[in-house]
Amino acid sequence: MSQQRNDDTPRDWRRRRGRDRQAAGEGEATAAAETDALAEQSRTLFSFVEPVFDFIAVFYAPILIAGIVGLIAGASLLAFVGSLRLYGGIVLGIGAALVLLVAISYFSQVIAAFFSRTGRYGVNTVVMTAAFIGLVVLINYVAFENHFRADTTATNQFSLANRTKDLLDDLDRPINVIAYYPDEIPDIDMLTRHGKVDTMLSEFSKRSGSFNYEFIDPQKEPDLARSQGVTVYETLSVSAVGTGVADLVQPTDAVYSRLEQDLYTALLVATETQRKKVYFLAGHGERDISRSEDDGYQQIRDGLEVDNYAVERLNWSPTDEDVTVPDDAALLVIAGPTGELPPAHADALNCYMEGFHRSDEGRCYTDAGRMAGEPRREGARLIFLAEPDTHNSFRAFLTFWGVVVERGYIRDVEGSQPNAPRTLRVGIYNPQAPPEIVAPRGQPLNVAFMPGAAALQPVIDDSTARLPVPIAATTQSARLISDIERTDPIDGDPQGIFFPAIYLDIVAPVGVPAPTERPPDNQIAGMAVFGDSDFIANRNVQRGSSAALFLNSANYLMGDFSLVSIRDREFVYREWNLDANEFNFVRFSTWLLLPGLMGIMAVVVWWVRR
Repeated sequence: MSQQRNDDTPRDWRRRRGRDRQAAGEGEATAAAETDALAEQSRTLFSFVEPVFDFIAVFYAPILIAGIVGLIAGASLLAFVGSLRLYGGIVLGIGAALVLLVAISYFSQVIAAFFSRTGRYGVNTVVMTAAFIGLVVLINYVAFENHFRADTTATNQFSLANRTKDLLDDLDRPINVIAYYPDEIPDIDMLTRHGKVDTMLSEFSKRSGSFNYEFIDPQKEPDLARSQGVTVYETLSVSAVGTGVADLVQPTDAVYSRLEQDLYTALLVATETQRKKVYFLAGHGERDISRSEDDGYQQIRDGLEVDNYAVERLNWSPTDEDVTVPDDAALLVIAGPTGELPPAHADALNCYMEGFHRSDEGRCYTDAGRMAGEPRREGARLIFLAEPDTHNSFRAFLTFWGVVVERGYIRDVEGSQPNAPRTLRVGIYNPQAPPEIVAPRGQPLNVAFMPGAAALQPVIDDSTARLPVPIAATTQSARLISDIERTDPIDGDPQGIFFPAIYLDIVAPVGVPAPTERPPDNQIAGMAVFGDSDFIANRNVQRGSSAALFLNSANYLMGDFSLVSIRDREFVYREWNLDANEFNFVRFSTWLLLPGLMGIMAVVVWWVRR
């Protein structure tokens, strides 16, 4: 049977083929549309961000620059602007994100750059640089956690004395220091002192967390300045919380060379720390500690007070029989007496030297021997300044305790001052003497000047009750001249080495046997004897190391060894003096020699590598 045709099917085969092709085209279009719809429904995540990377690829240069700027700006804010650290972190994060986007967009190029020959060299450089920076950061971190500072100045200008460090370490309350200086310094001298004050206060603050300071212009804070008694510029107000005590400090000289001592004393005053007392005996023609004339002792008194000692006069009237050295005497000074020492006064001094109070009978010694009284808390500390004409009663007292004052004065032809032959230049210090006296901080003292110095000799016996040590000596050519009117030695004048200063540790006087066992150190008396009393008078105390010789001895006797290291901090200007030829050599070698050597080295390197 023949199949029945569809009425819609053309009878001509050519027309049927055209219609089939049209139907196939429509089917393919429908299939493509269905495929596009399916692809649209199954797009990957990368296809969504691809336009972003296309945008970055077009504008990568400004984006990269903006990222680098963001990194630098953010790091700067984090490092240097504490109040903007939050914003610095945000800017740093944005910069890092921009740089990272550019790196991801050009990932293949970045990888190729890293693994190519040039890239490997670059990576090696980056790694080495990062390692170096890491080591520097690590070293700085360790250094900050383990703080150590070294003072390389010749005079240790930026080093605190041991006693100052101990005081700062033992502070039990906050210390506030206000330095009243103008905001605009009017002259160079004040500017120099301002810098020194700032440096010193900074050293104190670094040593102790309880030490705080600030600079204030008194014209801008007049009420505060007035309440602390400040009326002039360059005044430091030192106060301790809880004591209600404030001490004012002002420059002592043009370069403020005593700043540390002044601050040390002010701290002791503000914290109400007890001060040791130094008594100067009076009533026998001794030097006056309140006299400001050339022969007075006002300046040496100021020096002791700068070292935080309370200096007082101990007045014994020649007619007073009931005299005694106060219990709070840390040091007794007998300076150049010209009168007689009454027996009652001599007995009181002997009691003091022996380490006893006077007995119930009122005496420590009788003609028959020693009478013991109540023991003192510690042994005596005495400085005696003798003269060639010291009264025999005082000579006897010194001889009793182990020192003989020779008759006449020392005339050292090689060691005297050329224009003043009677003035002895004391510059030969005994290396066996206490170094705290003659060589504080390892630096020997300079020359001291003693006009008309007497010669001192230790008493020689078989007793071990005294240990004399000369502090200074003369040259071999020194003579002992008995006639004060004469300056030229003659054949009859004794010649040899003489001692103008002696230190002694004393357990018992001459003629008293030494104890079988060594007593405690605080029961051993200490005495320093100088053959001159003029070397620390106002006219001479600032010459050479005269003041340092006396003050060091006082510090040593009272056990304040570290105070000797606080003095002599004045800035030393060290000038390099050159003649014209030397100056030209330094100048032209600096201008031409070093740059020329660098140029030659550069040429050599280029020639080898070309």
